[in-house]
Amino acid sequence: MSMLYLSTNVPSHPPNESNNYFVSSRGLMKICDLYSNTPYSSIKRLINYPNLDTIREHNKNPTIYICSSAINHFISVLLPNIDFSFILVSGDCDETIPYDIFQNITELNNFINNHKLIHWFCQNMIIQHSKITSMPIGLDYHTMTGNDIWGVITSTQDQEILLQSIIKKSKPFWERPPKCYANFHFLMTTKYGYDRVDALNNINKELVYYEPNKIIRFYTWNIQKEYAFVISPHGGGFDCHRTWEALVLGCIPIVKTSKIDVLYQDLPVLIVNNWSDVTLDLLKTTIELYKTRTFNYEKLTLEYWKNKIHAYCSDLK
Repeated sequence: MSMLYLSTNVPSHPPNESNNYFVSSRGLMKICDLYSNTPYSSIKRLINYPNLDTIREHNKNPTIYICSSAINHFISVLLPNIDFSFILVSGDCDETIPYDIFQNITELNNFINNHKLIHWFCQNMIIQHSKITSMPIGLDYHTMTGNDIWGVITSTQDQEILLQSIIKKSKPFWERPPKCYANFHFLMTTKYGYDRVDALNNINKELVYYEPNKIIRFYTWNIQKEYAFVISPHGGGFDCHRTWEALVLGCIPIVKTSKIDVLYQDLPVLIVNNWSDVTLDLLKTTIELYKTRTFNYEKLTLEYWKNKIHAYCSDLK
């Protein structure tokens, strides 16, 4: 079984999510050719973007990153000035795409079928289309670079060094007890909070270790690595950083089926139809099944998504 995610080759670079090993929203942003100099999550307007001339003359089929919340502003303000083919990368918000953004199917089709749009990589995307690829939200490195809500303010590089130090000490999931870790219960009022309530009410309490108190993120990661499973209901959107943290830590995240299930292809994610389906027998059976399978842990890395995105940057055939 490939354990690529256990790599401890953390590069020594200035703090920048594009230098991190694992995929993250801001990492995806910073591998693009054009993005805001002052990014804000869930912002509905384009602010502090470089002039289009910076990519018009030097990049063939450049990549443009926008917050998905600002798609309508992009369409009205920036798109009319784009006179070249481009790849769009969007995310860093909790909206369910495309239906929280476009008012009707005609608006959506007009956007997707724009001849200048080569391909669209998007987070929290719930439809399938030949010009669209769903992306994970991955890890959150940016919050702790300026906010101490999860622990002391830490650079993106140092966060990953701490994470890798935990991974290095972790056992494979099949050598861990068949029990679940959970800390989602500290925030139950998100847009899809009903999924958290449902999980809390319907999963046998004996199968789950619920963190008794809020603790800093480093400690939660250190405790998670002791469990085979992590309960991961929806976050602010359908996708959740918790799911990707669990995968990076060698756990099997358990999620309820949704329209983003395609993200979990070739990854050790247990998808259930109902939270009440989580039983001790299911946990044991899943461990035995998954430990014999080969998973594509490269999907957890920024390099994997960078290569997929940049594959569209070459001359059109």
